[in-house]
Amino acid sequence: MNFRLLIAAQIFTMAATASVSGQTPTSKNPAWPERAVRRDIPLGPLIRKAYARGTRDSSGTPGRNYFQQKVDYRIDANLDPATNQIHGSETITLHNTTPDTLSSIVIRLYQNYFTPTVERTDYVTDITDGITIERLAINGTPIVLSDPKSYRLNQRIATVKPASAVTPGGVATIEVAWHFTVPNVDTTARGERMGRFGSYLYQVAQWYPQIAMYDDMRGWDTDQYLGYAEFNNQFGSFDVRLTAPAGWLVGATGDLQNPSEVYSQRTRDRLALAMKSDNTVHVVSASERGLSATAPRATLTWHYTAPLVTDFAFAVSRDYVYDATRSNIPGKGYIPINVLYLPQHAAYLTNNTAQFGARALEEHSRFVFPFEFSQATIADGPETGMEYPMIIFSGSNLGVTVHELGHQWFPMMVASNETRYGFMDEGFNTFIDAPAIANITGTPADYQNSAAGYRRIAGSELEAPMMWPTDYAGPNNGVATYSKAPIALRALGAIVGDSAVRKAMSSYAVEWKFKHPSPWDFYMSMNHSLGKDLGWFWNDWFFTTDTFDQSIESVTTRSGNGLITVDDRGQMAMPIIAKVDFADGTSETVTSPAEVWFAGSRHASVSVPLRGRTIRTVTLDPENRFQDLDRTNNVWPAK
Repeated sequence: MNFRLLIAAQIFTMAATASVSGQTPTSKNPAWPERAVRRDIPLGPLIRKAYARGTRDSSGTPGRNYFQQKVDYRIDANLDPATNQIHGSETITLHNTTPDTLSSIVIRLYQNYFTPTVERTDYVTDITDGITIERLAINGTPIVLSDPKSYRLNQRIATVKPASAVTPGGVATIEVAWHFTVPNVDTTARGERMGRFGSYLYQVAQWYPQIAMYDDMRGWDTDQYLGYAEFNNQFGSFDVRLTAPAGWLVGATGDLQNPSEVYSQRTRDRLALAMKSDNTVHVVSASERGLSATAPRATLTWHYTAPLVTDFAFAVSRDYVYDATRSNIPGKGYIPINVLYLPQHAAYLTNNTAQFGARALEEHSRFVFPFEFSQATIADGPETGMEYPMIIFSGSNLGVTVHELGHQWFPMMVASNETRYGFMDEGFNTFIDAPAIANITGTPADYQNSAAGYRRIAGSELEAPMMWPTDYAGPNNGVATYSKAPIALRALGAIVGDSAVRKAMSSYAVEWKFKHPSPWDFYMSMNHSLGKDLGWFWNDWFFTTDTFDQSIESVTTRSGNGLITVDDRGQMAMPIIAKVDFADGTSETVTSPAEVWFAGSRHASVSVPLRGRTIRTVTLDPENRFQDLDRTNNVWPAK
């Protein structure tokens, strides 16, 4: 070990010893503990800055000075199946609702992900020229794209310098025209969040020049979209007109403003029927596709609006069939559920995917908070599991439908930074999936579904902490992104109670609805709701790759009590939970809080009153809440 690192390690250990034992180490008798337990949440410079500015509060709520930008989009786009291109023009109104003067504006050009020379952490199905900016102007002044002082392109991010800075409270109007080719996907492959099947079906996302996130912690977010990690988008309003051939069906974010101009009377009548019945209505069947399903013109322009969303996506196909039903959102009432799919993908029909969607929204609404959006659309195509506001590109089965619609809460309404902290959308969403699926199917919730994958790499060099940026979590990044957060929250339920965790999760989500929480806001919010300082818990599970391994050292009898002595062999300090089965067929569960380890010892005992009974077996962590890596020593007597 490097000498400076050795000294630093010794200083850290001594400091940790002093904090947990209350002793001050001396050169004569340094009271080294068997294990130092960190009990606080690590705070980096960005969250400290936010606390100092008052934009975030250490209670886990938005601070008194919290801000977020407001962005309005007016987009006109045309799909040309002959060239597989989308041509668009847009007017973006950027309201500088921040306290900062913006000397530059950052624009995301996501389609450049598909160009041949950019770095990526995920695959592509097709190489394209990316997005071509045809013209760009800010506040009426054209931007010369060849002038690096005015326009600088770095792969998927363009930094634009307006003629005048945008002062706090000011407005910038950005006008831009562009086009790109939608990436092709073979029908046997999966699209990379979007794509097309030939020239007859298009799932379109990350498709328009988009204003990047600007927040109190980082200013402009210039992290590149690399493929695996997802997005960090601002809330805004959208007014979008999409032009496609007549006879093609469209599903999109937002509410369709002109149904009488794009649908036939028969289609409108059946959609109205779907809102009066809990059954699934076949709005357009395979034999009814084409001009009889839509208004009979050469092209149709579909007009959608969405007042407060982080993004806009759509799907359009010549061959879609269309099912619809309604979902009864608790406290809100009925909203439409739309399912657009290819007839050869018959599982959407046989599974009755529309009903999966309706039930998913109802169950998630009960867990988190009532669904705030006005509709939900499920669209078939090359991407079979990706979420956008009010629309998911999804397969037909129950699990994927529940999961992708769960993303309407995390991150579509509770808008975390997915690029850096993937667990805040994928992991939290996976946590709410289990009870939703259980309630829909009438079966016990499966909370151990991803546990084996976690245990396989837990604590090894193959595991990355959840707080690492998602794109750089290595080949097993799915554990840090999807698996470990629901495991941790299930473990938390063993400490404070499952119902308390659910209530605290809901409180966090409500506090940050239509806002942008950081991980620290989540930890602090949970602490506040639960009324406990759980810094030791958040640190172990989210900031480290420490693991849990408790062992039964002995079971003895003393003064009419059974005494269970536990050896804690891991680095993760969690409570002792011991299920005691007696020879007379009764059982008791005894516990000791995690604080028993805080002084640094690795040995602790917990007692159980015998009342004349004889202990038959003892099992540590009987539900495997803490994912003990060696369960062979969790049972006494040893088998």
